[in-house]
Amino acid sequence: MLMTGLANRYAHQLIQAREAAEFIPSLSSRYPLTIGDAYEIAARVAEIRIAEGENIVGRKLDYFLETSSDRIGKKNRLPFWSWLFDSGVRFMENSEGDFSLRHTSAPFVETEIIFRLGRLPPEGATIGQLAACIEWMAHGLEITEYPFQAATRSLVDTIAGFGQHHALLVGEPKIVSEGSRKSLYAVMECASLSLACNNVIRTAGFGSSPCNNPLQGLLILYQMLANMPEFSPLQVGDIIATGTWTKPLPIQPGEVWQTAVSGLPLSGLTVAFTA
Repeated sequence: MLMTGLANRYAHQLIQAREAAEFIPSLSSRYPLTIGDAYEIAARVAEIRIAEGENIVGRKLDYFLETSSDRIGKKNRLPFWSWLFDSGVRFMENSEGDFSLRHTSAPFVETEIIFRLGRLPPEGATIGQLAACIEWMAHGLEITEYPFQAATRSLVDTIAGFGQHHALLVGEPKIVSEGSRKSLYAVMECASLSLACNNVIRTAGFGSSPCNNPLQGLLILYQMLANMPEFSPLQVGDIIATGTWTKPLPIQPGEVWQTAVSGLPLSGLTVAFTA
């Protein structure tokens, strides 16, 4: 386990860099961090943010792409999670609006399907039991950034560095009925999302792709937390970002990004990014 003093020092450095929208040297280049160390630093960051008046409103799941050493070109998708804070979750009225990039450094945009839990999952919950806990779902855009100067990224730095998360822009939530929950996994398998910049489609994602089904993401997050008793499990009212459907793309002020959703009763988003 990382020394408490060092974890606190790294946490304060990360928060200061975030406030200044500046890059800092990677933490792993200064100390041989483990995954447990990275989550300890992330926990210290969360404690500081809570002390400064922010509130945790949920979690996000994401995947780190790691090139396998035993097979050239093979990519391993390693799941990780981070907290969502009220200061970074914004509901977009009528599924459109603007968002300032002033406090970001090299931001990217990703597409998400988002859930809110209306019930507490039972111990050892299955996908079906987790689906039964969903109150509403929505489509959203996550703004991500990596706060380090390193040329290559590492999982430990990604976890410690806010989980690459800056903000979550949430479209109009739709209540999920009891009947819909029973078939939600299959419905998600047939859904798709497209992402466009200034009316030019840039990328698309499909629920049938590996790791894209949001219920699978919810299950992975649930199981990860079950194996990490030092952190609280999922709670009633949690907002869950279940992982991107599309590759991350860089964004700049002056651009207008649009999404379209197919196969789900969710509206697309239109977001104008400003300086």
